[in-house]
Amino acid sequence: MQFKKYIWSRGLPKTGQVVVAVGGDDATYQAGWWVKQAVANNRDRFVVNGEGDDTLIFDRATGLMWAGDGDGDGGNGGDAATWEVSLDAANACTLRGFSDWRIPNVKEIQTLLNYGKVAPPIEEPPFLNIGSLNYWSSTTVWAVTANAWYMSGLTGGIYHELKTESNYSLCVRSGI
Repeated sequence: MQFKKYIWSRGLPKTGQVVVAVGGDDATYQAGWWVKQAVANNRDRFVVNGEGDDTLIFDRATGLMWAGDGDGDGGNGGDAATWEVSLDAANACTLRGFSDWRIPNVKEIQTLLNYGKVAPPIEEPPFLNIGSLNYWSSTTVWAVTANAWYMSGLTGGIYHELKTESNYSLCVRSGI
């Protein structure tokens, strides 16, 4: 019996792994998007609109629109907060007239990571004031519902901790 290999690469982040350790690993396929690489028709993955606190970043790979400044309104003004406060702040955000902002789920925030880069693993630019900080996802840990997943801006790792701890947030919306 023969199986077809399907590699779903559009929308997934490229890990940066280039040395093949075992056949079939990520370095074998090099699937995904490089953060700054031009794509079909010489279009960049990220389209930046505005500057400073008002920056919006549209991700052509995922169709998501991100608040581009970690210190701006879409980043809770650059303040760390508990998970619940961060969710409420995102839901109340009206950056650039949009009212459907939210905290990204754990898979969405992972799409921003470039594992081939040292801290911060999110590209600056196009993102501003991200630094090596921890960012909440909206995803609760199902086995420990008092915890939520977050992305480490130092390592790019995905970890979980109590929702009562303080982390940073970066708002996202479903795009155009």
